[in-house]
Amino acid sequence: MRSLRLSALVLAAALAGCSTLKVSTEYDPTAPYATYKTYAWLAVTPGPEQAPPIRNPVVAAQVMAAVDREMKAKGLVLTKLEENPDFLVTVHGWSQSRIEVTNYGYGYAGTYAYGYGPYRPVMPVGSTAVDTYTDGTMLLDLVDAKTKKLVWRGTASDTFSSPTPDSVKKAVDEAVRQLMGAYPPKTK
Repeated sequence: MRSLRLSALVLAAALAGCSTLKVSTEYDPTAPYATYKTYAWLAVTPGPEQAPPIRNPVVAAQVMAAVDREMKAKGLVLTKLEENPDFLVTVHGWSQSRIEVTNYGYGYAGTYAYGYGPYRPVMPVGSTAVDTYTDGTMLLDLVDAKTKKLVWRGTASDTFSSPTPDSVKKAVDEAVRQLMGAYPPKTK
């Protein structure tokens, strides 16, 4: 259970660092964004290919709450699926662990006695640092409810090394805020 809780923090924390958060969007320039007023969540059960955090109900609820808050700020109204919304929303997530090994050449080990006592020569020894990171990606998809076509996709990616429960919520909020800042797209 502890590993599930930690892995749940992985995806969200991967999106936390403001300095490394990368956000991009893709969209259909012909979609009628001005007519979209209502939305509903598309119930998609995450499969094993998705990161454990997106399968964690606590993190999923944090993502949904952040998206709902940003949608409401844009004047969009959450409805039920059976109420024929204008578009559908779904979230996907992935994470991948990586190890970074840095060899700093060599350092010195040994003792040198000042004053009285034996002199022990200093020996050169290798100096290596091993760090683990997780790269996480969250996709936020908007699908036209009538045509069932993907009309907008926001992607947020980040790298992190040590998540905390507070950083998870901040990460989710910041990633969703930046993603939804690009919706609706500026079409020509």
